[in-house]
Amino acid sequence: MRDFHPLTVESINRETRDSVRIALGVPEGLADEYRFIPGQHIPFEITVDGKKLRRTYSICSVQDELPLEIGVRVQPGGVFSEFAANKLKVGDTLAAMPPTGRFHVELDPEQKKDYVGFAAGSGITPILSMIKSILTIEPNSRFILFYGNRKQSTTMFIEDLYALKNLYPERLQLNFVFSQEEQEFEPMAGRLDTAKVIELYRHFGKGLRVTDAFVCGPDSMIKDVTNALLELGMKDSHIHAERFGVPRKSGKPAAQTAKAADQSTITVIMDGHKQDFEMHRADNNIVDAAAANGIDLPYSCKGGVCATCRCHVRDGEVTMATNYGLEPWEVKKGYVLACQSRPVSDSVTLDYDKT
Repeated sequence: MRDFHPLTVESINRETRDSVRIALGVPEGLADEYRFIPGQHIPFEITVDGKKLRRTYSICSVQDELPLEIGVRVQPGGVFSEFAANKLKVGDTLAAMPPTGRFHVELDPEQKKDYVGFAAGSGITPILSMIKSILTIEPNSRFILFYGNRKQSTTMFIEDLYALKNLYPERLQLNFVFSQEEQEFEPMAGRLDTAKVIELYRHFGKGLRVTDAFVCGPDSMIKDVTNALLELGMKDSHIHAERFGVPRKSGKPAAQTAKAADQSTITVIMDGHKQDFEMHRADNNIVDAAAANGIDLPYSCKGGVCATCRCHVRDGEVTMATNYGLEPWEVKKGYVLACQSRPVSDSVTLDYDKT
């Protein structure tokens, strides 16, 4: 079931002036449902002024460790983040879906790998979970991190990272890059753009045989780092990206078919049950159209990023306006993001049960 369940807030700690770490207890009967893979995230829902609001936050805990911990960067005017930082209290509950997301690789104690991670700001959250889990589960693997922030004072989880460095001095390499602070070593100042990544990697990555790269941050940073890694010779299939925040849209309307004013019948298969509803092909998206018909489909960011609304097109055809959450192989196999999809055919069947 892709349902929300109440998780109890066990602790709230200030990470930086504008970020908090929240620990959430999981009821014993839901332990299996909330088991996660490092790099996954959790969709949350709160009600503010009578309106439901959903946001997604990545887990920063070690695999198979409880309580679940998330990091929240407080955004000016951000209703959810300001609520979490200023109104949420220990003992309160947060409505949370089970963990989801595919920003990860399988870990194996027998593996001996070199991993590299690039994080910007709060993009460190899922990568911290990966670092902790990799160093714990794979005793022969190493991790090199490049972490960009404005200043050291705004750097989330810096104490966690130094503690891990003390535990695994030969297996963890930390490289902090600050855009608003002067550094004695000039390459450590600035932003993680394409040129900077190539320079840093060539300097600090000598001798490493990197198998997988993890990149997490805003859309522009994702593009720059990915371009740099490709230029350095890494295969695209070994570069794993997770976007924080919804990329700005170009403003161009999504392409519509000649039958845009016609209606389509949408059949949804979820948890073994079927539900049907009608929508116009010119409607915003399938998630909103379902809600207008009293059907609550999974979603969180509504920006094509988090992939909470991922489903499989069993029959029919849809068009996606934006896709930042699915891998190319998933699209080829018929998976779509319902929050970005409109029907093209007269009928569409979406299967949420197919994984």
